[in-house]
Formats: sequence, structure tokens, C-alpha cells
Amino acid sequence: MDLSELRNRQFYRFTGPPEHWLTALKYWTWGLETHHRSSWSKVNTGDIFFIHSTGPSKSSLFSNAASGIIGIGVVGFNFSIKDNFLWHYEIKNNENRWPLLVPLAEMYLFSEVPDPNTWESPTPNNDEKTFKLIDKLVENRIPISSIRGFPQMGSFSKVSSDVAAQIFAYNRSLHVYSGHSTRGRIIDEKPSDLTEVHDISETMRYTASLRFIEDIKKRLIVKPYSLTIRDNDILARADNAHQSVLKELLDIFRKKGYDTYFNEFVDLFAHDGRRSFLIEVKSTENKNFRVQARRGIAQLFEYDYFDISKFKKENDLSFKDQFKILTTSKEPRDMKYVDFINSLDLGVATVESGTLKPVGKDLGFSEI
Repeated sequence: MDLSELRNRQFYRFTGPPEHWLTALKYWTWGLETHHRSSWSKVNTGDIFFIHSTGPSKSSLFSNAASGIIGIGVVGFNFSIKDNFLWHYEIKNNENRWPLLVPLAEMYLFSEVPDPNTWESPTPNNDEKTFKLIDKLVENRIPISSIRGFPQMGSFSKVSSDVAAQIFAYNRSLHVYSGHSTRGRIIDEKPSDLTEVHDISETMRYTASLRFIEDIKKRLIVKPYSLTIRDNDILARADNAHQSVLKELLDIFRKKGYDTYFNEFVDLFAHDGRRSFLIEVKSTENKNFRVQARRGIAQLFEYDYFDISKFKKENDLSFKDQFKILTTSKEPRDMKYVDFINSLDLGVATVESGTLKPVGKDLGFSEI
């Protein structure tokens, strides 16, 4: 596999007993100890982690636990800190040992595990059922001894691209699972920062999926229960139409001297110190325009309230003109709904011949 498709990602190794990985599959989150807080703050949506299961001589309470790489995962959205007990060890010992939560978007397991909706997360009360699930989870593991340079000390560390390439090179079937993070009682959340972007390839940095990569597609085994409705959100940035519009927008704003930014939520934020543009890109057909636009409206207001206001405050910025624009891949024909969007002081636009073309009312944003 060509790792250049993941060149803006970070690679990590998350290590824990197999019963904890079953909990991760159930609740779509992984936990780190408080002494990892500095490193935890640097983990981002879209980063890749290798799922390392430990054996019974380490931290597992189960005799059939086995050491090895059991899959590959992608970091998801909304990092947080919990104050309750989630993993088997925590419940058994009444200890919040791993409070720093890393949200998970997808896991690609080398073995098939039954539908997570059919079993409960491991606790001291269901060890017999957990034992049987562990058998399935570790069945097709990759031995650590076969991965040259794989870090084995501690529960969490970065992984080199050489190690990552070795694991990806194993031509094994990938059982894909995805879901929403359910994290229990949350006491804090990690803020999301805007990052300056210069090139369209950088915008794939936060795509919380590997399913747009051809080599991965060929190896996927998908069960009806393994994917959720959120898949459309995960893959949105990998959509060709979305990427094409975003590339043109980057070119337009950067040629005009604007600074351009994005994060795992914001498609594009551009400013020149005087004017600012918050843009949400939607890949649309006329039949799904209202559905996509409805989501885009909420996103524009939410991102402006949280991400952009935070960015302005931290950088001591104040803009004379501020525009929020829904930009679609195809020009919508539903002018009644366009009028509704305009009534909220939101612009609607398409990209045409290197310009931002208003659809409906031009709120002043066409003069970049």
C-alpha cells in the first residue's frame, strides 16, 4: 500500500488487553492515563492507530488473551475526559484509570466479531461470554515478532511510517466496524483548533476513514451491522465533487492573498484581516439539496459560534465583513429554499470559472 495517501496523518500504537478492545468496539472510545495528557492533546481526528492486544502475562485477566496486532483504527471526533468507570479493570477495581478519552470512528479488524449490539461490554459479571468473544477477536492476529521495530514498552506511543507500512502490507481481510462514541459522564472536552491549509491534499488530514483508499477497499468485509448512518459524514471529504469544489475555493482565496484554515469540522475559513469567509461545502444533486442544505445551515451556525469565535479571540481578530456561505457542487434549482437560507443571512454559492458565484441573494461575498 502507498502510504503517501496518508502522508498528513500520524500513526500510533494503542496497547491494551483484548477485553478492553471489546469495550472500545462497543462504545467507540479508547482511554489513556493522565500522564499521557501532553501526548493525548496532540492526537487528532483522522490519525491512524494500530490495535495491539496484550497477552495474559501482561494486563489481561483472561487466560486466552493473546499478544498481537488485531486490527487498524481511525481516530474520530470529540475528545473528552471522563469521571466514571468504563473498562473491565476500572469496574473491578473501582478506579478511573484511563480518563483521557480518544474517540474512535472506524476499526478494521483482522477477525470477525459478532454484532456488538448482541453482546454486553465486558464486566466482572459476564466473564464467560467475554472469554468466547476474545477467542474470536484475537484469532487472526499478527504476531508482534513479525513487525520489525514495533514499540512494545508502555500502552501508547507513536509508530514510524516503516512500522506502519509493514502492518498495512499484510494482505489480510479487514472486517470494518464504525459507530458513535458513547462516553459516559464527561467532565471536560479537548478544544479543536483551526489549522492553516495551503493545498487540497491537506484537507484529507481529518477524514476519519480509510475506505476511500483503493487498497483498503479491496480487502473490506462489510456486514449490515458494521456500518452506521454516520458513514456519509465520515466520507464526505473524500467525495470527488466535494474535493473538487474545495480545491477551487482554496485556489480562489489564496490567489487573492487570503489565509485559509480548516479543522476536522470546518471545511474552509478564509480571511485577509478585514473580511472573513466561513464556507461549508456540500456535494449535492437537486433531489437532495434540501437535506444537504439543512445540515449545512446548522453546521455554519455551530462552527461560527464555537470554532471561529475561538479563533478570533485567540488571534485578536475583528472583521469588517463576515460571511457564512453554503457552497454546493451543483447549482440548486429550489429557489424557495435558497430564499429561506438567505433570510438567515447565509449565502448560497457555486464555484464557476474561478469565481464564487452567488445563487439567490448576493450578500456581498462575490467581491472577494
